[in-house]
Amino acid sequence: MSLAIYINAGHNRNGNPRRGWIIADDDGSFIDFVDEGYQGTEALRQSGYGNVTPTTTSIDVTPSVYRDAYRQTYGGVKKQAKKENRLLRLGLR
Repeated sequence: MSLAIYINAGHNRNGNPRRGWIIADDDGSFIDFVDEGYQGTEALRQSGYGNVTPTTTSIDVTPSVYRDAYRQTYGGVKKQAKKENRLLRLGLR
């Protein structure tokens, strides 16, 4: 059973929310991140985590923690994989 940990980094300078859920497995390891946007808990359902138990309170985090979780999920992992593949092709890894 996974857990959705709700994090809140306030708003950016344009007034957009920086809130979402860190999805953790039974061992507490990072699985995914779901950006809340303006959808609320509906974002969890639309991302395929409708059956995951969300925390009832939010954890206030710095904007850098929010950005890191967001980047790990939305493109960060893919970008790192491309970098690793490039290093392997060049024989640097």
